[in-house]
Amino acid sequence: MEEEKIIRWLKEHCVPERNEVKTGIGDDTAVVEYDRENYLLLTTDVVVDGVHFTTKTASLYQIGWKALGVNISDIAAMGGEPLYGLVSMGMQKAKARFYRGIYKGILDIARMFRVDIIGGNLSRSDVLFVNIFLAGKVKKEDIVLRSTARPGDLLFVSGTLGGAQKRKQFSFIPRVNEAKIIIRKTKPSAMIDLSDGLASDARKLAEASGCGFEIEAWKIPVSVDASRKNRIFSALYDGEDYELLFAVPPDTAKFVPEKIGDVRITKIGKLTEKKTFVLKNKDGSKNKIFKEKFRHFS
Repeated sequence: MEEEKIIRWLKEHCVPERNEVKTGIGDDTAVVEYDRENYLLLTTDVVVDGVHFTTKTASLYQIGWKALGVNISDIAAMGGEPLYGLVSMGMQKAKARFYRGIYKGILDIARMFRVDIIGGNLSRSDVLFVNIFLAGKVKKEDIVLRSTARPGDLLFVSGTLGGAQKRKQFSFIPRVNEAKIIIRKTKPSAMIDLSDGLASDARKLAEASGCGFEIEAWKIPVSVDASRKNRIFSALYDGEDYELLFAVPPDTAKFVPEKIGDVRITKIGKLTEKKTFVLKNKDGSKNKIFKEKFRHFS
């Protein structure tokens, strides 16, 4: 069963009963009423040896950094600020080298974003994994969902895409600060973090908003690490970029900054009323963008 089918089933069967739950399954984080000014953001993600990393090529420090970083990236995509984390870890033997090495990576990125690690769990496991639950908050007027864009809204992406498996997936900086600046300058109509790849995550955003999209191939900011054989394919399907993809109404797009610090912001296309997913080439020809290359259960 594909992940999207599982998520659809879960959304049908895990319907929140409490009124304070504003957004459940289906966005980068859950959204819960917190106080008069803020929402509480809740997310969790797991990294597993042999799926999201391998100890043959990634250091324990890098594994820890990525484990918390992917969760902080989810909070960033909602326009929020990460606050508190719980860390669950499984390993064959409780060797000091393993948990200390992983925790060093976790704690370094936690300090960078002022995240307090306040609990968790240790378990014996044949496969090394790190699962993190992260809570954050966002001002109610700043929250950005996947589902609130409209046809005609323009699509922008932060940074560069493709080839993240070489280096970036273990050293990326979640775009928390960039998201806040974008929201302050021009409130996006929708936003998502790019974890599974531009092709897959653009589709998630478009479908959640009841739209299709048209991406202009020559405008995609491709990383120097992207595959030399097919750089656009690499940018579309490699995944693990942890950049922001966001939509902006045309009348406020002029306020989107071209750069935030060293991070480029690039317009790459638009959402469409027709629910198709199209890559437009510079010569005017068009190709269908297929589903993601990476599948969790294949």
